Amino acid sequence: MAEPHLLATATGRGGLLDAEPLTLATPARGDAVLRHDAEFVALDAGLSTLRDGINLGIDALNHVGAGLRRLPEGSLEELLVMPLTGDYLTIRQNAAAVRQMRDCLATYAGNVARLSLAVDPRWGGAAATAYLLRLNAHAAIARGAGELIAHGDVVFTEIAEYSERLAIEVEELVMELCERGRWLLTKLLARVCGPIGAAAFATDFLLHGFDAVTDIIDDVQRVLEIVDFLLSVQGDVRGWVAEQRARLEDLLEFADLFSDAARAHALGSGP
Repeated sequence: MAEPHLLATATGRGGLLDAEPLTLATPARGDAVLRHDAEFVALDAGLSTLRDGINLGIDALNHVGAGLRRLPEGSLEELLVMPLTGDYLTIRQNAAAVRQMRDCLATYAGNVARLSLAVDPRWGGAAATAYLLRLNAHAAIARGAGELIAHGDVVFTEIAEYSERLAIEVEELVMELCERGRWLLTKLLARVCGPIGAAAFATDFLLHGFDAVTDIIDDVQRVLEIVDFLLSVQGDVRGWVAEQRARLEDLLEFADLFSDAARAHALGSGP
């Protein structure tokens, strides 16, 4: 049989006086809530192979003076998705932690309020009044702090949704990049750097110069434009995240006010 609660033992009353337990377990990582492209992970590995082939062709073009930049090294996840979008799963984990903290403060406030029920009704006067006021004030501070912290949930949820939507946008642009890259690699192998293409390119270039590969150069430049656009988004994301961080810092300032009020309440002189 479970041991009786301390308040129930002290007052002879149970039920309403039983404190609710506080639970602050580490929340699990959040989930993706928006629809993603199921082929994106496979494309990541495929694009790395594709990029290497395109870079071989760019090297061949540069050998005759095309002056093209090579596509950047590294996986798609490392280059684009991770720096741009942030980890929206962990951000949602932070939101869950905030909600959990809010609920625990509300539970704690309720437990403190229950202490007033344990007061013997025969105890009255200024001392009893002061005690009950202090209990209720302490409960109100805890509950108010929880509601304030709950606003952090809103901020984290907005950040996570923005992050995930951006991830999907990046995935779509990557799909375009992949499709263009496939066509470009096919052209390069056939006309520039493949077993047959290398010999044909040498002859064609001698006869027509860069006019022989104008379409290929245009395709390379378009691929680079897509990559440049994706990389440029990083600056926009940093600015947006800085704004959200400022919102969280504002909440922390209000939280400090609650901490000061709680400290002053705890150190206040008794009746």
